[in-house]
Amino acid sequence: MDRSDAGTRLVLLGTAGGSATYMVDEDGRKDARQGISSALVVDGHVYLVDVGQGAARQLTFADIGGRGPTQALSNLQAVFLTHLHSDHTMDLANLLHCSYNQGWRSDGPVDVFGPGPRGRLPAATSAPASLAVCSSDPTPGTRTFVSRLIEAFSTDLNDRVFAGGKRHPVSLVRAHDVIPPGIEVDPNYCTHPPVQPWVVATDDRVTVSATLVAHGAMYPCLAYRFDTADGSVVFSGDTSPSDNLVRLSQGADVLVHEAIHPQYGEWQFGPGPHSIAEQASIEATMSKHTSTDQVGGVAQAAGVSALVLSHLVPASIPGQRWASAIHGFDGKVIVGEDLLEIEVRCGALPQT
Repeated sequence: MDRSDAGTRLVLLGTAGGSATYMVDEDGRKDARQGISSALVVDGHVYLVDVGQGAARQLTFADIGGRGPTQALSNLQAVFLTHLHSDHTMDLANLLHCSYNQGWRSDGPVDVFGPGPRGRLPAATSAPASLAVCSSDPTPGTRTFVSRLIEAFSTDLNDRVFAGGKRHPVSLVRAHDVIPPGIEVDPNYCTHPPVQPWVVATDDRVTVSATLVAHGAMYPCLAYRFDTADGSVVFSGDTSPSDNLVRLSQGADVLVHEAIHPQYGEWQFGPGPHSIAEQASIEATMSKHTSTDQVGGVAQAAGVSALVLSHLVPASIPGQRWASAIHGFDGKVIVGEDLLEIEVRCGALPQT
């Protein structure tokens, strides 16, 4: 191992939440944050948390390990999906396809962890079950999600395997359904039951634990904690304020937490006053996320050293306005930016 690879650092690949491109126009130059995705780099090995729009591109630009674009994915060990909303999963297909040209681990498949199946739509769903997309299995877990993704690209993949001599995709990835022990997944939950954190995965560099968090009707949803020799990093996933998350995060060095700005409704529908339908939509969205006036209290209750804001909605709001909106937290607040790197040091504030 190269000495420059030693240690643990957090690389924010993309910091925008939602399946949208939030345009920022500064001095006539248009730009946009990439979709939500983070890389925890432990002794040169990459563990991805969520793979939103642009994750494969951003890994190439980050050039973790300095191997260049043709080997940009070669140090990827595992992918952890917090839930199966598209803005957290849409670049998994890109990672799979780019593996043929941008490197991939040769000693086995990359493990993909994510929530298990819900079983069926929640009872509160008003539409008839027969109208659901894939009505025979409308809420699959991660294993089925990955399997269907591979099948959807079978024309391309079969050409690469049989005409190009490439590895079969089932040897590239190995999917796992993450299910809390001792708790039956209840399809009628639109919140999350109390649960103690449980270990999901471990190797000689990191131990990964999970808990259930609250993201409206999108159940089950997960948060993850990574414990390394250098410190601990927690990723909230999408959630409203959660006691489960506070338990998972106790004493961690870094909490990477989502945030939604009170101006979300203005971005979505324009300046108010809003119609009854628009206001209902705004309130529904706000209720399943953590607002800027709540997230500081979550970090304070968890006793973390640093709070990193990511999955920003709407992501067109400038960074300084996010920072000024946070209160109730005594530690360090870092507003996430694409490709920002943060050194993780046990017992010390992270260095950017």
